[in-house]
Amino acid sequence: MAKPNPPTARARYIGRTMRTYREDLGFKGSEVSDHIGKTAATLSRYESGEYPMPGDVFLTLLDLYRVNDPLERASLIQINEDAPKRGWVDSFQPYIKNLANHIWMEGEAEEIQILELTVMTGIAQTQRFAEALMSNGPMRKDPVTLRRQIEARMLRTSVLTKRNGPQIKLLMHESILSQRVGGTEVTAEQLERLLEIAELPKAEIRLLPIDAWTHIAAGIGVGYTIFKLPEPLPAVVYIDSVAAAIYEEDPDIDSFKSTYDALWNDVALDSKASAERIARELKEVKRE
Repeated sequence: MAKPNPPTARARYIGRTMRTYREDLGFKGSEVSDHIGKTAATLSRYESGEYPMPGDVFLTLLDLYRVNDPLERASLIQINEDAPKRGWVDSFQPYIKNLANHIWMEGEAEEIQILELTVMTGIAQTQRFAEALMSNGPMRKDPVTLRRQIEARMLRTSVLTKRNGPQIKLLMHESILSQRVGGTEVTAEQLERLLEIAELPKAEIRLLPIDAWTHIAAGIGVGYTIFKLPEPLPAVVYIDSVAAAIYEEDPDIDSFKSTYDALWNDVALDSKASAERIARELKEVKRE
């Protein structure tokens, strides 16, 4: 049996909000489930975001929880209606699996802060770079899945130039520049793409110097991405993991935020020096 799609950030927000209303009023889960004519297990799945709440059930819960302010109700109703939607991501769900939420948040965020320590971030990759990288990965013997994953990755890059798109801060370790994924020609094209991104009005790239170590002292061994979503949605951090998608939300991600800010402001090269370093590497590649 196929695993269900993971809950979207909106679904989790709605579920958490409704659970808070219930608990604040002292209702037991069994009381509420009886009131709406559902099982206790179904209510639990509503509150976790695993199941989308049908409109009639949602309105009944708003009434039960005495959410009477018109603006608050309208906002919650709209978020609940949009909660299951992932846009183009849904058609790629069988191929991208745990990345569905990640891609949705890339498109919805007001700001994205990316820390990459080992590999070029997906939204910055050129097609030839992505093909070279992914065709040597775990899907290399599954051409259909491989093709769909590359296609999805290329669709993700549109967030960089999307009208009213997010502010993007890319913090990457300098050592990534020395990787020759796909050979020198592909690498040169990728470095040129980085320089183009650095010139975009809503993007900024900074490099952690090769000898930087404070991220290690802070316990950061893998990269992560912070999505600052529109209110009232919480900020979300995605932590790189080959085993599963790991997401945490406000208010439990302060350490990730503060570490990112410290690395960005106090350790990384500024954007001008970072662009110059990328340009030097590009010249080096072209000489090889």
